Amino acid sequence: MPEVIFTQQAYTDLYLFIVHYKDSFVDLYSDSGIWSENEIIENYRKNAEGLYARIYETIMAKLSSRQVLGRIAVGKSSQLNFYVGSRLIMVIFSEGKEDNARWVESIFINRKPIIF
Repeated sequence: MPEVIFTQQAYTDLYLFIVHYKDSFVDLYSDSGIWSENEIIENYRKNAEGLYARIYETIMAKLSSRQVLGRIAVGKSSQLNFYVGSRLIMVIFSEGKEDNARWVESIFINRKPIIF
């Protein structure tokens, strides 16, 4: 099984998505006047941590298998699209045959609009 290695860019992509996810709900519910706004904000923080873990674990599971099903060639790299819940995740990765590794180069996660 190949080793899955995240580049700094890939970690940054995932980290920034989670930070913006948390911040958007903190901004939305701060000073809202809702009696349970602290609980709501804390719940979204926990959801963000769970979302991070699910995305990371899914990337690891899909790329650590012997064959990556559904890959799309993108130049010298490959792209893998999949869903975590209802979120589309697009991962750009490359393979090092000599070191039996797959390098996660970047991650794009679609953002759902907040609709009321």
